Amino acid sequence: METPAAGSHINAQYSGSSFILSIMSLRFSVLVLVLGLFLSSSALTPDECQPLVNPLSLADRSMMSGRFIFIAGYVNHELYRTMIKKTDSCWFTISPSPSNPDQIIFTQKNRVNGTCISSTTNVTIDGNTVKGSFANVSVVFHMLPSCDGCLLLSITSTATNIHPQLLQLMNVNRVEEEISGHTLYLLARETKVKDSDLEHFKQQASCLGFSGEPDFHYDPKKEICREGEGFKMSFS
Repeated sequence: METPAAGSHINAQYSGSSFILSIMSLRFSVLVLVLGLFLSSSALTPDECQPLVNPLSLADRSMMSGRFIFIAGYVNHELYRTMIKKTDSCWFTISPSPSNPDQIIFTQKNRVNGTCISSTTNVTIDGNTVKGSFANVSVVFHMLPSCDGCLLLSITSTATNIHPQLLQLMNVNRVEEEISGHTLYLLARETKVKDSDLEHFKQQASCLGFSGEPDFHYDPKKEICREGEGFKMSFS
């Protein structure tokens, strides 16, 4: 019986390996194609995004009065990301100014690295835009459509010479002289929202240029600051 040549045996092995590699490559290509189709089908078009990011009218101020828990948020600047990652919990109380019908008062309590920090800021409503300036920070924000009992704030801010006490809490030593950023905050009257509402928020974030998972997502197991706990940061 004639023994096959060594070369033909090697060629057979090579052909078998090539066949397996071809199958694996084909499967990978199909997977990439399916994933691409899924991503393209899940991404909203500009026309679909428009109603999701169109600012709400602020004629009815009652919808933003009361206490709200910070549920989830996106940021687009690394310093803001550092700050938000070290935030355990945050809540806001929003109330009308007793002296000016076009002003509202934001009282904020943050638990940062276990320390509670409170601050109070007056902001002015101008049409569908809210504007404010405090502690060398200028903010402009709009309210976007959101779930029942929720507030969605799209905020543009510019900061210079950030408060040193705040930087110390964040363990940040050096920052740029001027920082501009865009943030998207989802607030709710309860400590959590439905999964469908969170997914809707992520779609809105995608429409505004954010991607991936939120930079902050509140864990209801983490304690929120109590009234009078911690210290108040003075912005003068």
